[in-house]
Amino acid sequence: MTEVSCQVVTASTLFGAATVAAAWDSGALPRRERTVLVVQHNVTVPEASDDFTHGPAFAALADRFDAVVAWNDVVAPYHPKEWSPRDDDAPLWERLLRVRWELGDGPLELVGESVATSPTAALTRIFGSAAVTVYADGLMVYGPTRFPLDHATGGRVDRVLHLDLLPGVRPTLLAEWDVPGVVVPAESFRKIVGSLTEHALACGDAPSTLCQERAGVRLADHLPAAGDYALVLGQYMAAIGLISEAEESALHRRMVSLAAERGYRTVLLKPHPSAPRQGTEELVAHARTVGVDLEVAPAAVLAESLYGESAPGLVVSCFSTALATARSVYDIEVAAVGTDLLLDRLEPYPNSNRVPAVVVDALWGPDGPWTTDPGRLELLVRGVSYCQQPALLGDLREQTVELLTARDAQEGTLDDARLRRWFRRRRLTTLGLPGGLPVPRTTRLLRWADSLDRRLLGGRLRRLARRRFAGGGDDLRAALGAARTQVDGDD
Repeated sequence: MTEVSCQVVTASTLFGAATVAAAWDSGALPRRERTVLVVQHNVTVPEASDDFTHGPAFAALADRFDAVVAWNDVVAPYHPKEWSPRDDDAPLWERLLRVRWELGDGPLELVGESVATSPTAALTRIFGSAAVTVYADGLMVYGPTRFPLDHATGGRVDRVLHLDLLPGVRPTLLAEWDVPGVVVPAESFRKIVGSLTEHALACGDAPSTLCQERAGVRLADHLPAAGDYALVLGQYMAAIGLISEAEESALHRRMVSLAAERGYRTVLLKPHPSAPRQGTEELVAHARTVGVDLEVAPAAVLAESLYGESAPGLVVSCFSTALATARSVYDIEVAAVGTDLLLDRLEPYPNSNRVPAVVVDALWGPDGPWTTDPGRLELLVRGVSYCQQPALLGDLREQTVELLTARDAQEGTLDDARLRRWFRRRRLTTLGLPGGLPVPRTTRLLRWADSLDRRLLGGRLRRLARRRFAGGGDDLRAALGAARTQVDGDD
């Protein structure tokens, strides 16, 4: 077999690029002779902001790559999430990019984020013979693959690189393809983040610079002493329509209030890099009412840089990968606020944020830790993942039933409140799992026949039934509608 000499790395965040660099340094990912970083700026309006390579911290990573290219420029005027090559055009695109990026004609390796969705999926199709490594820059690695992959993609993935954010819990991503998970050591990641911080300090855009937006005044002194302050991680849920702006503002106030209840008089707000900055004045005013001095850190700086520079005594958020890195990589106390609201708003049930939100709620939510046993936590992760993608993860059904039927008072078993928060009753009913509503036998038979028809006959029986009862099937449609109402009425 010809040795792979070129490596194409895709990244949409500085965190992701740092994860790949840490994988190289630790040996978790082989480094090839030539490496090209393809930067994907996936925000809603990419023209209105710069990608992560424009920040001073990226310069610490830039020399690790032989070339850095902007994918947005390649596919302009299309948005990178919305563009994918036509099947007939993929070979032409491969020839073009091999010449432009100086990749040669030999085998290459693609190291990317989610291969189920563009823009990385587009490159997977273009480089149709490349070996593929997937890296996960957050808790989504513990959730299921978002969409079914054909063998031309799923069969090429060699490994899933990830930080060990939930020690002892195996990733579910690409489990249907038996892709092994490879842990990127925490020490390697901390060293990379440290180098990013040092470079930002040397460039004068220090992570320790605090910006307090009071009457337009910028305060730039230093970080609070380690352990003497709480860090609040801002959210980005209103901008993507999960909750309203008023609800997000109220959520941030609750985070500050929780820090005050824990005895912290200084709170540092770390806004989400993509979130709009309005509302800071109101949050500062609220902080004063609870006896807290609120300062604001630059949005473009990694939260992990703050952890390494001067670790807070407490990190508070709703749900965030930075909560998990604080706890598992930097051993900092964390707390989650508002996870019940988030879980109520995530629609549809197969939402990519659901497993991360459930994990955060189970470990650090207001009800306290659900379990300290990695085995039980993995059972929960796999159960939620199965309910999201039952067609992909059919082998997990038995484990899911085990989780849902263990209803005693021991740690790691489900009470009714958590069952309803983490599993939708409608979903359990549809899948015929414990905890759902009883389904009439006729409805079960209809579902079984419909499933068999779709899998074996391509839906021909359904179409035939529609034509047969098109004129006089009102009674039948009414009966089926009543059965559906009984199943779907209780969420």
